[in-house]
Amino acid sequence: MKVLKVGGSVITHKDGFESFNELAIEEICSAIAENYRDLILIHGAGSFGHPHVKKFGLKDPLSVARIHDACVRLNERFCKKLLDFNVPAIGIHPFTCDFSKISEILQKGFLPVLHGDVNSNFEIISGDDLVVKLAEDFKAELVGFATNVDGIYVNGKVVEKFTRDLRADSFGESDATGSMRRKIERIFGMKHTCRVFIFRGNWENVKKFLSGKAIGTEVIL
Repeated sequence: MKVLKVGGSVITHKDGFESFNELAIEEICSAIAENYRDLILIHGAGSFGHPHVKKFGLKDPLSVARIHDACVRLNERFCKKLLDFNVPAIGIHPFTCDFSKISEILQKGFLPVLHGDVNSNFEIISGDDLVVKLAEDFKAELVGFATNVDGIYVNGKVVEKFTRDLRADSFGESDATGSMRRKIERIFGMKHTCRVFIFRGNWENVKKFLSGKAIGTEVIL
């Protein structure tokens, strides 16, 4: 079992507003199409979710509904692109989903595609938190984070292996769901031991990850 999160910074132009990165998503979908069995896919909200969080906040049902709507629309576009590559992608929206159904969806040959979202408690559901939850629930053997950087930087260089005694460089602007350091904290907080990789999200790297090859930085749990 594999869990792959494709960051919002990969599939959208994060400096824009609801700006879909067509070229990047086609690369990602092409790689997934070659090997999507026993895979749970998650994607970030990028320039669809985050600008709405900043604009409306999480103060009332209407603002939360607007943010959820934007996240769902990105998920629909991602799933449509996967369908174009003959991948039986099924969008699953964390706000309303029954997580127990994911096992059945997998068993029947579909690819479940979840995303960063919000909930009825006026909170953000981070894609990184979903990765941890699903990796634990399904006892994943491989977990991957496809990002807009080559891996984890320590003292200005990408390291092949990252352990608890190392300190990651600050890299990338913190957003609604946190920076690289917060991502690493979530990974180290997992209650399940598996191989975890952080890498740049492109066709070649996603293909390598899905085939079980080391790529980017491996986080040693």
